[in-house]
Amino acid sequence: MSKRYSLIAFLTIVMMLSGCGKSSQDAASLPEFCKQDGSRIYIKQGKIRMEIMPKVAGRVSSLKYDGHELLVQIADLDRITDWGTVFWSSPQTEWGWPPIDVLDSKPYKLSADDDRIVLTSEVDPKTGYQFTKTYLPSGVDRIAVTYRITNHSTKAKHVAPLEVTRLPPSGSLFYPRGETDVISGIFYPLDVQSIGDLTWYDYDAKKIRTDHHKAMQDGKEGWVAYIDDGYLLVKEFADNPPAAIADGEREVEIFTHVEHIFIEMKQQGASVSLAPGESLDWTVIWHVKKLPEELAGNPNPQVLATYVRELL
Repeated sequence: MSKRYSLIAFLTIVMMLSGCGKSSQDAASLPEFCKQDGSRIYIKQGKIRMEIMPKVAGRVSSLKYDGHELLVQIADLDRITDWGTVFWSSPQTEWGWPPIDVLDSKPYKLSADDDRIVLTSEVDPKTGYQFTKTYLPSGVDRIAVTYRITNHSTKAKHVAPLEVTRLPPSGSLFYPRGETDVISGIFYPLDVQSIGDLTWYDYDAKKIRTDHHKAMQDGKEGWVAYIDDGYLLVKEFADNPPAAIADGEREVEIFTHVEHIFIEMKQQGASVSLAPGESLDWTVIWHVKKLPEELAGNPNPQVLATYVRELL
């Protein structure tokens, strides 16, 4: 097992063994790496500043590196919820659209331990799912997020974890290409390129036609990356073969909104069968960096991939 997969496994085991800790809505009882300002929680790790909103499903509402924002931020809450980073269950066919408000937008309970914060949803009456999100610094300029899905229904459920991050409509996304071809589901195909062993996408508003666009594919090595304006965001997760992914889904997805509002970076874990009362845990490590000048000025795909692999 490689060093980075050992780290993911270790973090997942730690989260499974840990309890929620003491209840907290008070800044004084949060871990030292956190602070609370009104209804928002802030995590500082190296040059990363992550903002979390417990009252809106514990979602990540801002991610800054040395003051530079990488996410699409909150819009009019009464109009749209497509901002920040959310967590869903997969396959989406189980719940359709819009997302389940209990899990996607309603308040989560906040609790804390000495080295982590935990946000827990109510139980969704439709699916029986309860989500837990645990945030833990895991090194310089990186934060680990461990998601838990618990099945509180009365029957076994096949389910996979899915993280969705809304990024500005600019920049490029890339990941090591896996065993399947690119598909687009019900949407227009996304104009992605095959460059060596990578799938690469450059955002171009002129190529977004009269509907949303999507690319879905198996990944390899367990990472997907985004670069824009000289900054890099990498999501690291356990790699899975195509057979482990939920029916109709793929391990990595890129989605572009028809109104040029955002790009979605999506990745998901293995589908498992959960008996009533059982849970699954899945860890995603967020790496954020400002690229060296030679990479920012000349974003060669293979050189950037090497940089990412060394980072992991």
